[in-house]
Amino acid sequence: MKSIAILIAAVSVLCIAATTADAKDIKKQQQFMDTIVGKKLVSGGSWLVVAADGTIQGETAKKGKIKGAWVWNKRYFCRNVFIGTNQLPEDCQKVTIDGNQVTFTRDKGKGEAVPMTISN
Repeated sequence: MKSIAILIAAVSVLCIAATTADAKDIKKQQQFMDTIVGKKLVSGGSWLVVAADGTIQGETAKKGKIKGAWVWNKRYFCRNVFIGTNQLPEDCQKVTIDGNQVTFTRDKGKGEAVPMTISN
């Protein structure tokens, strides 16, 4: 019984490692433009579009409007966003992609990770 538990734990660790190994950092603006810009990004009932003209638009699950602006700074997606009339703190985020899953990690990769799905 003990060896089965160890085997299950080992397989779980390998699966997690394989999953994260497939994720690739987006380090260049052109890569971000080609992969993310202009596509609808969905998380739960919320969605947004990061546009080539430097704007961000979308809607939260509670029907709050998302509006803002973005720039690429070195290897980070930096955004300034309002949800309704509430301004979120400016933030530069690390971006990773794995298939149609994109993850924005706040505070230059040191903060909370927000996974989103690229919708067709």
